[in-house]
Amino acid sequence: MNRLRSSLFYGLLMVTATSALVAVDSGLPILSPSIARGQDLESKKIVPFVPTPQEVVDKMVELAGVKKGDVVYDLGSGDGRIVITAAKKGAKAVGFDVDGDLVKESRANIQKAGVQDSAEIKHQDILTVDLSPASVITMYLLPDVNLKLRPNILSQMKPGSRIVSHAFDMGDWKPEKTERVNGRTIYLWIVPAKK
Repeated sequence: MNRLRSSLFYGLLMVTATSALVAVDSGLPILSPSIARGQDLESKKIVPFVPTPQEVVDKMVELAGVKKGDVVYDLGSGDGRIVITAAKKGAKAVGFDVDGDLVKESRANIQKAGVQDSAEIKHQDILTVDLSPASVITMYLLPDVNLKLRPNILSQMKPGSRIVSHAFDMGDWKPEKTERVNGRTIYLWIVPAKK
């Protein structure tokens, strides 16, 4: 019985390791099975940090039409690069992340970029964020997380608000536009009028 248990564990370990290598090679985020455990904010991490290349960030901000007067929320803001880029376009930009180290790093990056008057990072679970103040949401999450956020996006955000996602779509909610940058896909949705 112990030999069977060891074989099953080894097989599961190999599948997990292989999946991780494939995800790393393709540039996709890897979700650890242990991420959902624990009670503190850090344990609520549902997507690991995988940086979005700056050329993709630039295209996301461009595709969303970010401009002065916009309020941009970056869900899972990582090192703050999307927040900084949006702030440089004149928007009020707010990032949300549960990783305390990334929150500190991104706050330091905001200071270095000199955009602290129009950019900030909040240490918060993205599933608890009130999305209603945002006119633009950016994200690089996972398909299941996008689908968890979708009802909040549709119920809380004003019609005409823009949603931009790197790599992952929103199921049967078809995007208004899809762009490719260096082999990576970016999706744009416009929040429809309330029915």
